[in-house]
This record gives sequence, structure tokens and C-alpha cells, in this order.
Amino acid sequence: MRNAVIAQSGGPTSVINSSLKGAIDTLASSGKVGKIYGARMGILGVLREELLDISAQDREQIELLSETPSAGVIGSCRYKIRSEEDLARIVEVFKKHDIGYFFYCGGGDSMDTADKVNRLAKESGLDLICIGIPKTIDNDVGGTLQSDGTFAICDHDPGYGSVARNTAINVLEANEENKASYTSDPVLVIGVMGRKIGFIPAAARLADPERKMPLLIILPEALSKDDWQANLEFITEEVNKKLSEHGRCIVIIGEGANLGDLGVLRDSFGHAQFSASERTVEQVLINYLNGMDRKDSKGRVQSRLVVKGIARAERPGTRQRREIAYVSEVDRKEAYEVGAYAAKLALKGENGFMSTILRVPGPRYEVRYDKVPLNVVANSEREFPREWLAPSKVDVTDEFVNWAMPLIGGPLPKFASFKEIMAPKLCAEYVPAGYR
Repeated sequence: MRNAVIAQSGGPTSVINSSLKGAIDTLASSGKVGKIYGARMGILGVLREELLDISAQDREQIELLSETPSAGVIGSCRYKIRSEEDLARIVEVFKKHDIGYFFYCGGGDSMDTADKVNRLAKESGLDLICIGIPKTIDNDVGGTLQSDGTFAICDHDPGYGSVARNTAINVLEANEENKASYTSDPVLVIGVMGRKIGFIPAAARLADPERKMPLLIILPEALSKDDWQANLEFITEEVNKKLSEHGRCIVIIGEGANLGDLGVLRDSFGHAQFSASERTVEQVLINYLNGMDRKDSKGRVQSRLVVKGIARAERPGTRQRREIAYVSEVDRKEAYEVGAYAAKLALKGENGFMSTILRVPGPRYEVRYDKVPLNVVANSEREFPREWLAPSKVDVTDEFVNWAMPLIGGPLPKFASFKEIMAPKLCAEYVPAGYR
């Protein structure tokens, strides 16, 4: 029996280890595979011949994978294969360790790597089955929106459902804080992950599908790609509309929104690493709202807000993609099943595919697992559907809500809400001295 290698690439998710467990369980119970190895730190583990023996681990540790967030168990990387030397080294390591199955879990770039390894194996006469396992919180791997309301190639990517749930709960909690502190901090700006695609900020609407909150949702796709100054002015106008109506406002903004040069760093694939940038969109936005760029002669800012108080910012950062407390049970289950399906494909001799999740059209949420050629999905990038952007450009439509709601795995927390039953006023009207 030949051996298997499983590796992970790119940013982690809170359910990536469920995919790992699905593949391990299926391979281990098949009786058709010898050793199961985990490549330490993704494809780098293959290049460095650092193969962790998963078969030698206690069963208790395998069971804990579904409860373990992020990719720290076997590691991940952002390494782009560019040289024939690297490819030849991969073949050498696989031959020495009698590897017959290679699984790569990641996004479009990872599928490109798996496709390259698959093609080289064929050219080198190496009997190797290469299978991809999808993973990305950005939900950017897959095809376009179809007329039946589902997406081609991969309807949604494992990891997205949990980060969407995380975002929605954060918005619910942020709304309670904003209600409590708006007399001094009327605006709260929250920057969320997602690079240039808006699926994560869009998930904020799942917290408030009835649109009762003073909530603005800023997707990168809704703004001008060229005029960042106009974008700042547009957002400010929308914020002030909410302030005039509600006295407070919550802004969810995607990290890739065009608000000027952020001084971003890039990984080896050329992707912007916004968490390592000089500036963030939420910081740029509150600086503009608070008037930091137009101080008077005494150094005092001149706010652009139409009410008293300041705008504050927060950035949940990479915790959005790793927090086990906010995992969607739907996401966890599907991550396991898509990993298991990848192993089933390999055991049937299918080669050069990525296992995928396809939604069954209809009113009831249902998915099926299938396969898509690696060269179809490699380096593919889905776009947020233009038809799901609200005409206001600061919200998303009900069609997005209907598509995304099943992915977050059950109801969100419910918080107390008192009726506005006030004691009758018995004194003369009074304006606090600081407000005169």
C-alpha cells in the first residue's frame, strides 16, 4: 500500500482541521493506504522533507481536530512554486517516501500548486493522485452566480460560514455598545477581512436582516476604484445621514476598500496583506470623519460629523478566521465532508480534481459534493455579484441574505431590548451645560 501526504496552504480558518479529519478518517478506514503524513508548513514541508506521521498519532488527538481552530496542527505557508528545481524536489521526496496520494487544502493558488504537481508527476512517470480540498474565508474560490441563485464550480468555500457567523455576532455586540456610548462615540467603524471581495463585510447584514440598526456596509466593489477622495466624501455623507436620523452609526468596511494608499505588503503570490499594512481603512476613515486633516490654529480637529462626539475604530483582525467559539456547525460539517469526499475521489483513482460543494437549487438548504478539475479552479477568483449590491451602495440585498443565512449554522444570540416606557417628565426642560 502506498502512502499519502496532506498539506495546507494560505490563511487558516476555524474549520480547516475538520477537512483534515475528514480526509484522515476516510483514508485510514479504507485499508488501501499505508502511512498518512502531514507536510509541516504546507508545500514547504515537502520541499524540506518534513513529514509528520499522522498515522502514529493517538486517536484522541485525531478526534480533537474538529474542535481545534486554525492550521497550527500541521502548519501552512504562502509559498509559490516558481522553479523547476522545486518541482523536481517534490517528485524526489514523493518517490523516496512512496507517496501515491497528495492532498492540498487551500484556495485558488493552492489549487494551482496542486495542478503543477499533478502535471509534473505525469511528466516524470510518477504514479501520483493529486486532489485539492477547498478552503478560504474570503469565499473567492468558485464560479459566477447562476440564474438559480447558486454559484458554479463551488457554491461556497469552507471557512466562510464561520467567519460570516463571527462577523454577524460582532455586529450584534457592537450595536449594544454603540447604543450605550453614542453620546460620546456616535460612530463605530469596524474593518473586516476579505481583501478586495465583499462577502465578509456583507455578512454584517445577517445580524440585522430586518434593517433596524443604523448600519452601513461598505464593500470594496461598491466604491470607485480610482477616486479614493470621492469615496471618503461619499461614506461621510452616508454616515451623516444615519447620524441625522438615529444619532449614531455603525460602519462595517472591507479591508480592501479604496480609501487611498494604505502601504500594504504582499505575499509571494502577490496578494495584499492588509493586516500588515502601514494604515488600515478603518483608521483612514475615522481620521477623515474626525477631521484630523483640518486642525485649526490651536491644533484642534474640525469634525465632519453632524453630531457631537467622535468616530472610533476597531479591527478584529485575524481572530475572525480562527475563533472556535463562533464556528458555524454547518460550516464544520461541510468542511469535514468535503475533506472526506476528496479522499473518496483519490481512493477511486480520480486524479487532478478538487472536491467541491454545490448547492441544490430550491427553497430548502441542501448541498451535494462533487469534483472540479484543478486547472479550472486554479487561480480562479469569484467576484461578489453586482446584483447583490444595494442601490444605495452601502448595503446588500435580500437575495444575499437568503443565500448566506443557512451557512452560519443556526440562530444568532438574542439580546434584551426594553420598551421605551419612560416616566413622565415633571420638571422644566433642561439642556446640559456642556451641550449649550
